[in-house]
Amino acid sequence: MPPIRTCDQCYSKKKKCQRQIDLAKCVRCTHLALSCSTVRHSRPPGRPARAKALGPAAEVQVWTSQDLSPTLESSSSQTPREQTISPTLQRVSPESARRRNDTVEPGASESQLVKLPDILQELGSAYFRDNVAPEPTDEEFYQLNDIFMIGPSFTRSFRKALNYSYLTATHILKDMFSVMIRYMTTTNKPKIPVPAHGEIAQVADLLRKSQVTEVSSSNDALAFLVLGQSLAALDTFLVSAGSMLILRHTLYLAKPWYPELAQNEFLDSVTVTPICWEILECLLKREVPIIRPLIHRPQVVDRLFGACVSLMPMLYDLCEVSHNLRLRPQNESPELQTVERHVLSWKPDEASISESGFTDSEMMLLRAQASIYRSAALLLIHRIKYPLGSQDGIAVSYANDIMEEKDKILLHGGPDIKLQFGCFAFFLALLEIPLRPEALWKSLTKLSYCPACAEQFFAFHKYYWQQRWEGYKGSIFDLIESGPPFMAVP
Repeated sequence: MPPIRTCDQCYSKKKKCQRQIDLAKCVRCTHLALSCSTVRHSRPPGRPARAKALGPAAEVQVWTSQDLSPTLESSSSQTPREQTISPTLQRVSPESARRRNDTVEPGASESQLVKLPDILQELGSAYFRDNVAPEPTDEEFYQLNDIFMIGPSFTRSFRKALNYSYLTATHILKDMFSVMIRYMTTTNKPKIPVPAHGEIAQVADLLRKSQVTEVSSSNDALAFLVLGQSLAALDTFLVSAGSMLILRHTLYLAKPWYPELAQNEFLDSVTVTPICWEILECLLKREVPIIRPLIHRPQVVDRLFGACVSLMPMLYDLCEVSHNLRLRPQNESPELQTVERHVLSWKPDEASISESGFTDSEMMLLRAQASIYRSAALLLIHRIKYPLGSQDGIAVSYANDIMEEKDKILLHGGPDIKLQFGCFAFFLALLEIPLRPEALWKSLTKLSYCPACAEQFFAFHKYYWQQRWEGYKGSIFDLIESGPPFMAVP
């Protein structure tokens, strides 16, 4: 009888895998209540591949994969110079970049996409010295990136979209993914201080490189959307100094290709988020967003904005109306009343929530998020109409609706649930209800530390309420403009 293969859990922990005849799981997985599987890729026989010098300043690392797609195999006919992934993005010529981008078309089928090599496996090899990194499970991917997803059900679609964007524009994304993976790995270890200075320096390098990289195709545009939201997130965590400048720059570069990208459903995980994030910032600053969301699939549920995606075109319209009223104030605005009616009548697509395979906890979060974003939009509309000190009771009622939804989720969701995708709405509520934002923040996030964006809001919140207690009766947006800077956080 052939020996039974060591399970994935024991293999990753380098533990002896013992089995009993009457048990489907090994002894260790049964004792620890772990999933006992053997789905990892086998390591190829022989010595692991090593990096080989091919000439001055030229080196190629052979990444082993059991599931190379036909498009990847055909690319092996390129010259060694073209196969090289340079750590300096300026060295990648536009001609070479276009050749790489042509390897996979945006209309690739689902069967082709699942064969792509995983970015965590490829970049993770750097931490395994000369060995090939084991392919990470969906659970490991979620644990690393959980702050960017409402729940585990979004893992596969997000992972697929990242893999696709990375493969089609490696010359743009390789360095950024390396920084992001290292940073997120560190933040998951509470006792290890965040290496802010080193990460800030690398983010600055990536920003300089992005300025000289040519955007010549939809694949480049997609990569810049991924790059922009990732760098903006890192900036928000570390210093929160230029998050929106980064995001808006990449949205501007990607705008000509956005209608094409929006047609591809499997790219929603990386195309929806940056556009919606900028809309939130523009709502606070009374500016017009760069891209109006194209909703080809009203039932889409985003990893970060959930079922609120169909609300975003209305919020874009609200940005336009608010910007125009900022430039030309008027007592009555039919456009604002129209937007308010649309928001009042808006409801999330219930079928997309209940029939898409989400867990009970995720469905509860999705419905709660939709409710609080709707209340937040109505609160903003109310404050466009009325200054502080006028009709405050209605504003407080909207704020109470937001906070009551939060309390309901925390009460029924269990001790481990974190409602981290309602920060924008909760922070708006705190401008009507004088509660301490530090205590609220701890119940919202899974981060083990307080990022720079939260510290900024704490400072603004203190300034804001000082002005109100001293009798300020003007526009809430004037205080946002004149007070300490802070960024919109989804």
